[in-house]
Amino acid sequence: MSSRLPSQEAQQLWQEYRSGDMYALAKIMQSYYSDLFHWGMRLHTDRDFVKDCIQEVFMNLWKLQKSINSVDNVRSYLLVVLKTHILRELANKHRSFKSTLSDDYSFSVEFAADIQLIEEENEVYKIRKLEHVINNLPERQKELIYLRFYQDLSFEQIADVMHLGRQSVYNLLQKSLNSLRKNWTVNTIVIFLCLIERV
Repeated sequence: MSSRLPSQEAQQLWQEYRSGDMYALAKIMQSYYSDLFHWGMRLHTDRDFVKDCIQEVFMNLWKLQKSINSVDNVRSYLLVVLKTHILRELANKHRSFKSTLSDDYSFSVEFAADIQLIEEENEVYKIRKLEHVINNLPERQKELIYLRFYQDLSFEQIADVMHLGRQSVYNLLQKSLNSLRKNWTVNTIVIFLCLIERV
């Protein structure tokens, strides 16, 4: 994964985009594409669908550049917009769009790309077990774990992405970690932290 754009640089590019600089928006897309793609693939497994949604998000941003507001955090804003777009597109396909986001969508966590870097069969087994433990959590808990430990978002940013209050994020994270601790061994925790360090 490419290094993430520093927050101040992202803010500067956002202001330039709002002023009509197409290249600034292109730079934002290039910098966050990997994050957005991985995020989209957690929400839906069709790669082409996710890529199309990312393109549509940025095309819509360009159309709205004269009226778009400033944002506190560009990356978390884009994650929110992509999630909303994906869920709307999926709901439109099923003709059941809901105006509020709920727990009625699937979310998955996998470390497939990272496993290719690990040669020892025992470690691969532990990673698969970790995937299994995380994916047995409720959808919102999986999503929170992904945003906090993979996307490295703050609690405030997670609250925005998940449309929750900050206290609800704290409570949900505590509940998620308590569930994971019941099934984790020390070795599995170490592998989890190593995988997060690679991101």
